[in-house]
Amino acid sequence: MEQQQQAPAGPAFGRKIFFLNPSFSVRTHIVTVLKILEFEVYTISDYRRVKSYLRVHHDAILYINTETQMNIPAWQNLINSIKQDDVFNSTIVGVVNEHLSAMELKVLSEDPNITGGVFHIEGQFKAMLPTLARKLDELGAKGRRQYVRTICMTDPNARFLWIQDGKMFTAQIVDISTASVAVLITPKELPFVQGRGEIFSTIQLGQKQIQTKAKTLVIKPSGNNYAAIFMINDQTPQESIQVIREYVFETLELAMLKSVEGMSIDKTDYVAAAKAQA
Repeated sequence: MEQQQQAPAGPAFGRKIFFLNPSFSVRTHIVTVLKILEFEVYTISDYRRVKSYLRVHHDAILYINTETQMNIPAWQNLINSIKQDDVFNSTIVGVVNEHLSAMELKVLSEDPNITGGVFHIEGQFKAMLPTLARKLDELGAKGRRQYVRTICMTDPNARFLWIQDGKMFTAQIVDISTASVAVLITPKELPFVQGRGEIFSTIQLGQKQIQTKAKTLVIKPSGNNYAAIFMINDQTPQESIQVIREYVFETLELAMLKSVEGMSIDKTDYVAAAKAQA
């Protein structure tokens, strides 16, 4: 069952989605599948770290598991503090729980600060997932983008290799998604990709390599070189696509951790505040 309130659509480039303290089952059956559906999803294990992420990443969607760490009044205090602070209040907050009592469901679904929906799973992961995905679409989680991408320019092991006219070429990958790859090529290499249609290529990501056919989508100047964008053939095996997806999200996760590195934790005692209000 899901209870929801109205919330504004997202920015053009979508919203990052954070799951705070998700259960193992939610990680397995919800978070993993949302990544396959091309939502940009992250997990946070400690509520004291939440505001650090929201301080850096505005317009995010935050789904809280209210079953552990604190009681529901304390969680409501945390949510209220987010929505009252100009630094964080563009965040859309929702709840994803495996179990909720009727009273808890009523309290949370009537909270005006919870506009991302209250999702009560009760073991019905497959039934709940389409509803959650629709809600994320309503909230503009993807924006105009259809695929999650990661930048690779600082990774020397992210390479694009192809053979053309009996010659082997290798290029640095600029960025990549499960649908396309952008690479940096020199003027000398330009004739070996321009107007070639599909080329047999190898995508190297760390120690893993993927063989695929890549179709030239667009080539545009980039400084003294060129950026060439290739579409990854839709006949590429799903096992290979999964390698790309894992690389994308692992790289994004590292960048996410780096973005909040050194930030202090939230030391507010939300439980004590809730008791004082009772």
